[in-house]
Amino acid sequence: MVLKLGTVALVALFSLSPPIEQDTAALKREIEALKAQQAEMQKDLDAIRAYLQQMIVEKAQAAMVNAPISVANAPTRGAAAAKVMMVEVSDYHCPFCRRHTLATQPQIDAEYINTGKVRYVFVDYPIDQLHPDAFKAHEAASCAGEQGKYWEMHTKLFEQPPPRDGSQLGPLLLTQAQSVGVDGGRFKACMDSGKYSKPVKENVERMANLGVDSTPTFLIGLTPAPGQPMKVLKVVRGAVPFAQFKAAIDPLLAGESAAK
Repeated sequence: MVLKLGTVALVALFSLSPPIEQDTAALKREIEALKAQQAEMQKDLDAIRAYLQQMIVEKAQAAMVNAPISVANAPTRGAAAAKVMMVEVSDYHCPFCRRHTLATQPQIDAEYINTGKVRYVFVDYPIDQLHPDAFKAHEAASCAGEQGKYWEMHTKLFEQPPPRDGSQLGPLLLTQAQSVGVDGGRFKACMDSGKYSKPVKENVERMANLGVDSTPTFLIGLTPAPGQPMKVLKVVRGAVPFAQFKAAIDPLLAGESAAK
């Protein structure tokens, strides 16, 4: 069957095309304009969110500055006569803490701790909600410390990520302890006793009361007299570059005694 159209009908038919094409093009332009507006709005929202987060961080830091923090019985290294003290509040199963320990802490050691300028203190802060198995790792460090291997175990715990299967943590901790020269039998007895569970919990509670809510957090001040708490003068949060630690520590070494 052949459909025949007259000349007028054909002209009328094809004359509809340009308006349709124009409408389509206009619609596309409107869509692109809306997308551009949405992108700009998202940028504004991201900027507002970042600003509010920064305000929260600054408020939390301000609350910690000038607060006293007890370092009694905490594991320390570096010269007792060091002018500055840096307290790391950390979690052995925190990936950001691990990044700091492996990437940035060696620079801090070389520049400040090994040269006698800074005394370093470690405070347990396993975040149970995020890392439910981390608590045992902190107990393990203290159990290794009974045999004079605290810092060796400390390093080993950060070097090796925790197993995904929590049931494998106990055997792994024992293997790690033995690898740094700890007697396995004594270590296992210590872990089974749970004797360091309470001190770890107390560390978590007092750091939370101070305002620490993330790891790693670094509290920096002048080294106190023996038996006295350290007054927090500077706060550094997160696995940040070495330059941020330098900016916090150098003014204190140069004689600054008041927080800015």
